[in-house]
Amino acid sequence: MRIRFPWHLLAAAATGLVVAACGLAPTVEPDAKAEHFPYQGGDVAAAQRGADCELALRGTLTPAAVSALRLASDALAKLSCRGRTVVLDLGDGSVGAAITVGSMLRNRGFDTRIAAGSTCRTLCLLVFAAGTQREIAPDARLGFTQIPPDEDFGRANCETELDNRQMLNLARYLRAMLPGLTADYMLQQIRATDCRGVRELPASDAVTAGLATRG
Repeated sequence: MRIRFPWHLLAAAATGLVVAACGLAPTVEPDAKAEHFPYQGGDVAAAQRGADCELALRGTLTPAAVSALRLASDALAKLSCRGRTVVLDLGDGSVGAAITVGSMLRNRGFDTRIAAGSTCRTLCLLVFAAGTQREIAPDARLGFTQIPPDEDFGRANCETELDNRQMLNLARYLRAMLPGLTADYMLQQIRATDCRGVRELPASDAVTAGLATRG
């Protein structure tokens, strides 16, 4: 007695497998899991994405942010990174912390990028200026606000009044980070800003002035 194998059923099953496979989403290799270094008022996340490494700095600029950034940067130093970028989404804080963070990023050869959809004001712009390459992501808003009042910078007046020492510190920092004309432009904008509002800075103007290398 000849047994007939049900080839038609096998073919149907194979066809079903092909259709099911076609319905699956293509496999995409996920980004490496970020390592987080939280601090009071913010967070630094470190991740390697392909051959490049990235830090995401979010929150207030304080001495605690400096410490967290140092730890995150040290973690990246153990990886093989073709390029290194820090993405900025920063609020308020102190001028001293902004200058320290910016100096650290420049010394370690980071590029900077303003996060998409974020708002980057004076302290954030001081850090942004430290990047070897400086990019403004889409929908980011830039502007100059008055230097935050603290023990060293403009406590009593609505107008920004920096003494010679304060101006010298800012000038030295900006001229170490940026071309001379761009540094002077930044200083002029900071001095012209008072407590009454924000001096908006379009991304195109930031590129024209040399503050950003990519808009």
